[in-house]
Amino acid sequence: MKNIKLKKIIVSAMLVYALIPSIIFAETATFNNPIKTDSIQKLLIAILNIIITVLTPFVIVFLVLAGFKYVTGRGNPQVIAEANRALLYGLIGGVVILGAVVITQIIAGVVVKFK
Repeated sequence: MKNIKLKKIIVSAMLVYALIPSIIFAETATFNNPIKTDSIQKLLIAILNIIITVLTPFVIVFLVLAGFKYVTGRGNPQVIAEANRALLYGLIGGVVILGAVVITQIIAGVVVKFK
């Protein structure tokens, strides 16, 4: 019991000893903007560009997968249904990505008109 109290006291003393110089000799900190954008509009466009770059290959893979399923299905209704589903999901993904781009362009145009 005494050993645990001694350890707590030592750790507390070490923390105080470590923090006092930083409190006494505190300097003003300058922060650099890591995002390299100066407006919310540019930040949203940068995020959207990253999302488009990442998600476009997934849409292409779904469409190619649907094509392969159609070809290899050979009239099997279950495989054709899977191909239809993959094609539908790929097209929905593409439409969502294009919709995001269109909405961003519309919002950017409205914001520019208000300036």
